[in-house]
Amino acid sequence: MKILHTGDVHLDSPFAGLDTSAARQRRSELRETFASMTTYAREGGVDLMLIAGDLFDKNYVTRDTIALLRREFAKLDCPVVIAPGNHDPAEEKSIWEKNIFSDNVFVFSSADLSYFSFPQLRCRVYGYAFPGPSLRTCPLEGRRIEDASWINILCAHGDATSPISTYGPLPAGVLEAFGADYCALGHFHNPENATAALTVPGAYCGCPEGRDFGETGSKGAVLVSLEKDEKGARLSWERLRFCRKIYETRTLNIDGAAQQEEVAAAVHTLIQKENFDKDTLLRITLQGNIESNLSIDTTALEAAGAELAHLEVRDATVPTWNAAALLQDQGMRGELYRVLLPKLESADPAERETGSRALRYAMAALAGEELPAD
Repeated sequence: MKILHTGDVHLDSPFAGLDTSAARQRRSELRETFASMTTYAREGGVDLMLIAGDLFDKNYVTRDTIALLRREFAKLDCPVVIAPGNHDPAEEKSIWEKNIFSDNVFVFSSADLSYFSFPQLRCRVYGYAFPGPSLRTCPLEGRRIEDASWINILCAHGDATSPISTYGPLPAGVLEAFGADYCALGHFHNPENATAALTVPGAYCGCPEGRDFGETGSKGAVLVSLEKDEKGARLSWERLRFCRKIYETRTLNIDGAAQQEEVAAAVHTLIQKENFDKDTLLRITLQGNIESNLSIDTTALEAAGAELAHLEVRDATVPTWNAAALLQDQGMRGELYRVLLPKLESADPAERETGSRALRYAMAALAGEELPAD
C-alpha cells in the first residue's frame, strides 16, 4: 500500500512576520499546498492519507478553509485518518464535533488510544486526539497492536524526543513495545533530527509549508510504501516537496565595508550566487567589522530584493574604532567606551552585540549624526 503522511499544516496561520497583504497571500498559498497534497493522493494511487495533528493553527477555522477541506476530502477515493494535535485539539465545540466532512474521513476524538479498521486494506490505524493544548500522558502506555498479521500503523501527534514532554510524550521503549509497522508522527516542523532519533519504523512528516524563518528549507510530506505478508513488513519512505515558498537564512560577512554601495553589491552577489528567486523568503544577517562612519540602510537593501518573495536584512556588524585610543581618551567618548567594555568583551554573543550597538548609537549622537538603522 501507498500512504501519504502529512501533518502540522496549520491552516489559517497568521504569518505574523509579514505585512497584511503578504500574510494573506501566504495563507492562500498554504491552502493551495494542501490541495496539491490531496491531488497527489488522488492521482498517485495513494491508498491511505494520514494527518498527524495540527491540521489547523487553532480551533477557529475560516469558511474558505472549511470549504477547501470538504471539497478536497470528498474528491478522494481513499480513507483519510486525522489525529488532532495541540493546536487543533478535540475539545468541546471544536470543528471535529461538527460532522461536516465526507464519510471517508476518520477522526480520533479521545485521548484514549483507539483504532480504525480498513478491511479492504487489511490495515488498522491506531491513534488518539489531544484533548486540549497539552497532553502529559502517553496513550500508548501498556498497549500493544491487536493482530500482527494486519498492517498496523500509528498516526499520532506527540514528542518522541522527551519522555517528560507536555506534548504527548512517546518514550522509545513504549513505541518499541507497541509494535506498529509504521509510526506516522507529527509535531516537529523541522523533522530531520526527531526522525533520525526514532528507534522504530516511522518518521515525523514536518510541515508542508514553512511559516517563518525558523522553518527553513524545502517542506512537504512523506510518501510511504508498505507491504506485509507472513515474512513480515517491508517499508520504504521518501520526502516529497509540496511547498509553494521556501524560507532561507544566510549570514554575510562584509568586513571592511566603508560604503552602502559595497554592502548592496555583496547582498546582490549572494542572491545571484545561490539562485534565490521569487519563491524564496530570505533573511540575511550582516556580520563583520565595518568602518565606524558607515550607517547601513537596511530598508534600502530590502527594497532591492524585488526578485524575491521577501527579503529581510539584519545588521549585526561591529564598527571599527581604535580601541587603544578610546581606552586612553579622557573625554566623553573614552568614558562611554570604558563603561561598555565589559559588554564588548563578554563571552555572550548577545551581550557583545548589545554593547556594540550601544557604542554605535552613542558615537553617532556625539558626532551629531543620524542614528544607525537597525
